[in-house]
Amino acid sequence: MSCADVPSAYLDARLQGALDAHVHWEADTLDCDGMNRPDRRGLRVTFQGASGEEHLTLLFGIPVLAEGTSGRHVPVNVTLIREGVGFYGTQGDDKCTLDEVQQKALPTPEGDRPPHRWQIEAHGFCLDPARALGAGEAAILITRFDFRGELLWEPDPLPSGPPPVIG
Repeated sequence: MSCADVPSAYLDARLQGALDAHVHWEADTLDCDGMNRPDRRGLRVTFQGASGEEHLTLLFGIPVLAEGTSGRHVPVNVTLIREGVGFYGTQGDDKCTLDEVQQKALPTPEGDRPPHRWQIEAHGFCLDPARALGAGEAAILITRFDFRGELLWEPDPLPSGPPPVIG
């Protein structure tokens, strides 16, 4: 999926440290994706684009946000991938915060079944840097970030086999 269904999609972020950059990507210059986290707790939103000659991916993991909910002061874990250079992570959801996050339902064609589609918009910052994973001491502080994109919430899978016996 891309940001094509949300023409107002964007990512704006300020990076300092091992990479000093002001990233400003709009729908036509970025790819984005959003979905349930693999453990089905919360969601994750991914943005990919270029900063100069470098290709970057920013992934925001939000473990406490449920489908369709909005909030303030929501913890978020941020991972930054510098293609061909390395991975950086805040390594926990206590280092970055979404000041505000909102989800708005997007139209689903009549007769379609889930997944449910949502537009997400968030504004946040990090107090601790994303540190290089593996060798090295490099770190990148994401002093602020703002984004809008699309989420797909998949329904919980139905269990296979006979229904459980209760009692």
